[in-house]
Amino acid sequence: MNELIAQLLWNGLVTGALLALVSLGLTLIYGVAGFVQFAHGELVALGAYAMLLFHKLLGMPLFPAGIAAIFLVVLCGLLLERIFFRPVRNKDPMIPLVISIGLSIGLQSLLQIFFGPQIQTISHLRFESWSVGDLFLVTPSQVFAVCAAFIFTLCLILFLHKTRRGRSLRAVSDNRNLAQIFGMDSDVAMRWIFGVSAGLAAVAGIFLGFEQNLEPLMGVQISVTAFAAVILGSLGSIRGAILGAFVIGFSQNLLVGLSIVPSGFSVAIPFVVLILMLLLRPEGLFGKRFEFLRK
Repeated sequence: MNELIAQLLWNGLVTGALLALVSLGLTLIYGVAGFVQFAHGELVALGAYAMLLFHKLLGMPLFPAGIAAIFLVVLCGLLLERIFFRPVRNKDPMIPLVISIGLSIGLQSLLQIFFGPQIQTISHLRFESWSVGDLFLVTPSQVFAVCAAFIFTLCLILFLHKTRRGRSLRAVSDNRNLAQIFGMDSDVAMRWIFGVSAGLAAVAGIFLGFEQNLEPLMGVQISVTAFAAVILGSLGSIRGAILGAFVIGFSQNLLVGLSIVPSGFSVAIPFVVLILMLLLRPEGLFGKRFEFLRK
């Protein structure tokens, strides 16, 4: 029993770490752009498929392929911001929201056209599992995923709170009009936020691709799960997004692994969490409703 719980806790840590990267991207975009980017999950899927393209199809080594995949997804995120979202930046928030839903469907279709509807795997490599104290098994890809998630999350927090650019982004998120009066360019802020969030999505997608099979609709589930995590922690709260991601990650693995809920119900757990939070505490765990980029 102890071995089972230890394994489930480790799996929950891996799930929560990757989910946190996606949740942080959603939080950043919501704060500066003022809407939920429903196509964000497709950027995660694009990261996984880009890794498939560069590593498996083009034969690049793992690390260069990962860098190329991140670069491609960041470029895609910047193009989406410039072409689709910047022209409607000052419009009703419902307009970019609807656009993002359309982009989500469009990107799913493009993935299916270019890579096919069949299930695929990123690499032919088979990583040997390591036993940790005879309690649970880990794979190298899981260890790298957790380490990368913590490093990127820490770098993001330091960037937002310790650098001039990060403080300017927080200023734009707090009061865009006042920030513009003091010479802060909201266009630059949008580019930075979409670029950073796309990079986080790419990293999550790459490691997620080593944990599960690839299929064109894989971004839908991860985006809904991340959105549930963001709502759970409080829309706009960095620490809330992180906490919500780990709560859902551990909940999914423990509830299913301990047979508290059927395995087929695991995909519904984030939806249940999302509905309950919206009904009982729509402001989330960290209080003030829709306040952005709090610690």
